[in-house]
Amino acid sequence: MRGYDSYVEATDTRSSIHTYIIPRLLRYIFGGDDVSSPGPEAAHVFGLRALSLAHNLGVPLHERGTPDYLSTLRSTLWGFDVNTPLGISAGLDKHAECIDALFALSPAISFIEVGCVTPRPQDGNPRPRLFRLPTSGSLINRYGFNSVGADVVARRLRDRVRRYALANGTTESAVLADASLPASLHPGRVLAVQIGKNKTTPETDLAAVKRDYVECVQKLGAYADVIVVNVSSPNTPGLRILQAAKPLAELLSAVVAAASEVTARARKPKVVVKVSPDSDSPDQINDICTAIRNTGIAGVIVANTTITRPISVTASPQTSEEEKRIAAQEVGGLSGPAQLPKTLNLVGEYRRRLGRDVEIVASGGVTNGKDAMRCVQVGANAVMGYTGMVYGGVGWFGRVARELAEEAEKVKAGKW
Repeated sequence: MRGYDSYVEATDTRSSIHTYIIPRLLRYIFGGDDVSSPGPEAAHVFGLRALSLAHNLGVPLHERGTPDYLSTLRSTLWGFDVNTPLGISAGLDKHAECIDALFALSPAISFIEVGCVTPRPQDGNPRPRLFRLPTSGSLINRYGFNSVGADVVARRLRDRVRRYALANGTTESAVLADASLPASLHPGRVLAVQIGKNKTTPETDLAAVKRDYVECVQKLGAYADVIVVNVSSPNTPGLRILQAAKPLAELLSAVVAAASEVTARARKPKVVVKVSPDSDSPDQINDICTAIRNTGIAGVIVANTTITRPISVTASPQTSEEEKRIAAQEVGGLSGPAQLPKTLNLVGEYRRRLGRDVEIVASGGVTNGKDAMRCVQVGANAVMGYTGMVYGGVGWFGRVARELAEEAEKVKAGKW
């Protein structure tokens, strides 16, 4: 019986092992710089492989029981009924290797954004390219669209469909023809695939840029509920100039057209765009909103990582000298709690400009359910996280969902 109890605790994402011990242990074991010794990126790879292995062996980490937050948080997103308005941001499962193991963690995870996927394989930037700032619960990354390429990701996504068909006594074509079944293959869940251009494609050659994105849609669209157009990563030189009104409108129009031509699946993928938190001037926001309205895309994710370094990142007296060095010297996109004020401001601004016709997803700085509720109250339809899970463990989404449900009940009762 003691052995069974240990097994239950080890596989329950709500246990203290996964909240307090495993995240710290991984930081200790993988405490290097990813060049001379294993560091944050190696921990990332190890964590995904461990989750996937446990899932494939039939002992997945998961949230045990039937969570009481589901009745409060059920929602709709991009035309899909979803368990909660919570999802995993791109960057965690870059290469679509761990989708089902991640969904298994908690019913609170209603959508996963895999990628970024580029048309052709590319290595991204040299290591080290991921840095921890644990005192502030932040990360800096400069991966630079490291990708196995659209062909490999498409093959992995197609293999998921084939395995699902085999397990359910049907065929691949029947699965794809079922308009009621999301591409996630999990009721109440949505699968988004983020796409981007190759680094070797000049951002000034708009025709070539459009070809890159369209190629990704053609190869991946049949296996995605949502295609996310990334024009906002700070780690691909020149990418953010594609957020200007004319190139963005042309690019989004090309992607929308390509998505409408996906014939292998009964349900066409929706198209959304992921924007930069640093493109925050009135003119920049106006350009992006104009392109969104004129192209008829389904939504906008606000926002990607930031090149700014808010003072709160190193404000704590506990901040180490190494953390101060990283914040001051390492180039890349910052994620973590320091992003929340900017996220709230931008979500509110996009909502004011876009009205209620476009769905807005908040991404950046959320650490708990109260943060998520603040995003919803300023206009977000859904909320994404990634860095919070890195520091909070695999049970983080379940905790945020429980806290968000509590906040929702307070709002309903007029106590918030």
